[in-house]
Amino acid sequence: MSSTILYENEKEEKLHLNAIRSIAKETGFPEEDVGLVYETALEKLKEHAKIKDFLPILVKREVRDMLLKSMESGREGVSK
Repeated sequence: MSSTILYENEKEEKLHLNAIRSIAKETGFPEEDVGLVYETALEKLKEHAKIKDFLPILVKREVRDMLLKSMESGREGVSK
């Protein structure tokens, strides 16, 4: 595991936690599960990001899309 610091300060942490809550509410996944996926994605993107201001938006979009796709895949398996 890398030594990337996920949250530089409380303000940044609050932005990311709000994104996690929003994704959980939108997808119906538990906040804890969303948080694990979100922080993994954040760590990967943050390592290479030159401009970190957009990370909450980029990570939120990536995680939300990934979770929604997994929901769709689950539904397709049920309907077959």
